Amino acid sequence: MDKRSHDMRTERCEIWNSRTAALAGPRRVLIVHSESSVGESFALLLAMRGFEAVQVGDARRALQMAARWRPQVLFVDTLIGDTRDHALARQLREALAQDGSEVDAALLVALAADARRDPRDVLYEAGYDGFCRRPCPVWWIYDVLKCFYTP
Repeated sequence: MDKRSHDMRTERCEIWNSRTAALAGPRRVLIVHSESSVGESFALLLAMRGFEAVQVGDARRALQMAARWRPQVLFVDTLIGDTRDHALARQLREALAQDGSEVDAALLVALAADARRDPRDVLYEAGYDGFCRRPCPVWWIYDVLKCFYTP
C-alpha cells in the first residue's frame, strides 16, 4: 500500500486544494457517512494505520464533533444534510473556524454520488477540497491522508 503513486486525480477521485499538515500530535480524521457500517469500517482501518478516526452518521453530530474534537481531515458523504446546496460543507468549515485559526487548515473531502447528482464544480463551489465517487476505495483515502500529514 505504501508504494502507490500520489496522483490524487483520477476519473473517480480528485483533490484540487492540496494541503499538508506537519503534526507531531494526534492525526484526527472525521468520517461523516450515511451508512454507519461503511463509516465504521473506514474508521477502524484508519485506526489500524495510526490515525484517530471517528465515524458519525448525521449532520448535527458532525458539526458538534468538528467544533469540539477539531479533526484535521473530514470525509463527508454528500447524502447527509441538505443535498441540494451542500450547506453541511460550509457549516463544517464554520465549526472548525470558531477561533479563526483553522478555517483553511482542515482538508474537507466529499464522498460523492455520481457526477450527475454531485458535479465537480458544485462540490468545489460548496467548499470541498476534493471528492471521491462512492464507493470510495480505502487505499485512496489512506493515500490522501499520507499526503496530507507530512512527517
